Amino acid sequence: MGDASRVATKHPLDLIIYEHDLQARLCDLLEQIADCLPDNVSPPAAQAAVSAIDGLFRHHKHEEECLFPLIKKRAKPQDNIAQILSHLEKEHAADESLVSEMQESLENLAAGNKSENPNMLGYMLRGFFENYRRHLSWENTVLLPLVRERLTKDDFDILAAFLSDT
Repeated sequence: MGDASRVATKHPLDLIIYEHDLQARLCDLLEQIADCLPDNVSPPAAQAAVSAIDGLFRHHKHEEECLFPLIKKRAKPQDNIAQILSHLEKEHAADESLVSEMQESLENLAAGNKSENPNMLGYMLRGFFENYRRHLSWENTVLLPLVRERLTKDDFDILAAFLSDT
């Protein structure tokens, strides 16, 4: 699906946006897998999903360890940034927990095996990608505009350095 670390970018938010695009494509892939259950799942599609999951965890780390603290420092009271970030962090935790539960089933499908419980897996996949699409939309329409407006050049330099190190 792509490696965000290979993206040549002049601005660190370009990388965050690129990672959001990769995650949206992961959601599309998970929807395709759910639609193909129980008998028509492509093992390469399942393997691509398994591979993309690591990028999801890395992206959450980028946001929670660097982007969120930077915006917390610069936000104004009317931004309600504490509530926004708390909400996003809770969603990250819930999403990571669900993905961890799905990962073994996806690895099983990637190996060419059938799902032991296709109804449950389909339910979990749909629950994840529907919620995650909303999460991405919210970050793109609420958080990133605040980040663009509030962060300084020095903040963006810090973010760029953090992203290049992880």
